[in-house]
Amino acid sequence: MTPEIIERPAFSVTGITILTKPLSPEIPALWPKFVARESEIQEKTEPSATYGVMRHEPPDSLLYMAGVAVSPDSRRPSGMVTCDVPAGSYARFRYPLSRLGQGFWEIFDRLLPSSGYVQSPGFMLERYGETFDPQDPESLVEILIPVRRNVPGLA
Repeated sequence: MTPEIIERPAFSVTGITILTKPLSPEIPALWPKFVARESEIQEKTEPSATYGVMRHEPPDSLLYMAGVAVSPDSRRPSGMVTCDVPAGSYARFRYPLSRLGQGFWEIFDRLLPSSGYVQSPGFMLERYGETFDPQDPESLVEILIPVRRNVPGLA
């Protein structure tokens, strides 16, 4: 599998966040809590999609949000946060839900290093699109990693 490099416009996501560890069981446990409150969010810009928004926090934590894309000026329900995701280049991969954790390891251990791209600062995204079915372990999830070309000597 090789990554597809795409350009994404800036967008905002509103949802529920946790500070956890990568691949923690707290992440899938967050989704039913979010789904129970999703109807409180107005002005969705992608009504049939949800997002997992992630950023590593030093020393070894992960900030994870379950949310939906919203208009930048939409009202935020109590207890939720809004995250602004900047425009940029992303490497896009698709994995079945049942292999999502394995997919992240494969991306960072093998696929991204051999792609000619490196991860750049920013949020990593999981996009659960229009055809995603949480009851189907083979349902595909998009993984989007912010990237830039790997230029030797450029840190």
